[in-house]
Amino acid sequence: MTEPRVNPELKLLEDKIANLTQEKRRVIEDLKGIREERRNVITNLKEIRNQLKEQRNLRDTGINELKQLIEESRNIESRVQEAVEALSQTKRDITSRTHREKTSHDIERSIAELEWRLQTERLTRDQEKNLLLRIKELHMKKAELKQTEAALEKMKQLSLESSNLNTKMKEIRAKIDDTKKKIALAKDAIIKLLERLKDQQSDLKRLDQAIQEREQQLNLLQTQLKASVAKRREIIEARRLEEAKKAQEKMEKEISKLKEDIKSRFLEGKKVGLDELKLLLNPEDEIT
Repeated sequence: MTEPRVNPELKLLEDKIANLTQEKRRVIEDLKGIREERRNVITNLKEIRNQLKEQRNLRDTGINELKQLIEESRNIESRVQEAVEALSQTKRDITSRTHREKTSHDIERSIAELEWRLQTERLTRDQEKNLLLRIKELHMKKAELKQTEAALEKMKQLSLESSNLNTKMKEIRAKIDDTKKKIALAKDAIIKLLERLKDQQSDLKRLDQAIQEREQQLNLLQTQLKASVAKRREIIEARRLEEAKKAQEKMEKEISKLKEDIKSRFLEGKKVGLDELKLLLNPEDEIT
């Protein structure tokens, strides 16, 4: 039995379909890998945006704290200036007050002695007048001394307040420096994150373009594959019809030959079967 003849066009189509199928699988795998990479990029973008939000919050919080610290620093500077001016004025007031008596007790003792003289000694009018004037002066010195003592106490308080304010100012300046460093670190982090964000967005754009190209390639392969399969089906169907036609023609030739044989035997008076006679007398009937 001879092998059926191979249709060259069908062979080319079979090879083409196999190649297209293989290329389609390769593109699908490639597309799968690109989509996985895209998912990773989107995850990275989400993480970067969260970090950006966090760093911007740190920066904004630091800026608000810095504004408050600067405002507080200005208020303290103003209070320090006021305290220094008050301290200087108090020193001038103390310096302007001069008296020979050292303490309030000394002045009170001198007043008591003079009052005792007024009560116990026989004095002339001029002596009494002088003693009263001296007592009045001593009372004035006593009041002035109390003012000086109050001024000294005030100067002490102002000096302490000024010292405390300077200490607090140093603390605030240290906080300002720390806050500025935190803001600078947040700004540096934001710059780096924005660079990473830009790179990842470029990668995402590149991957989207690659996906679009692969999908277009896949659609083209699918169209070519569909057309090739349809063409193969047409060729196979045409070959089937051709083979059926040939089989029909062969069968018709065999029937015609058989009829001739029956007719020849019939004319020769040889034995002819009933079925053979029916075939001979009914040309429309065909053996199937």
